[in-house]
Amino acid sequence: MCLSTVYKADGSERTKLAEYVSGVRAEGEKITLTDIMGLETVVFGTLKSVDLVQNQIVIEENK
Repeated sequence: MCLSTVYKADGSERTKLAEYVSGVRAEGEKITLTDIMGLETVVFGTLKSVDLVQNQIVIEENK
């Protein structure tokens, strides 16, 4: 199973938003992250990068 860690990009800094993410749903600027236990985290921003080898997703949050 391929699970990812999601980070918020703030300039050159990264802050962890969620771990063990199994699903990502983007609807405009609303991004819903679903972890392996079914817990949903909603973030407003833009997908900056997705690295499937390193299992990392970076989101740039809108201010």
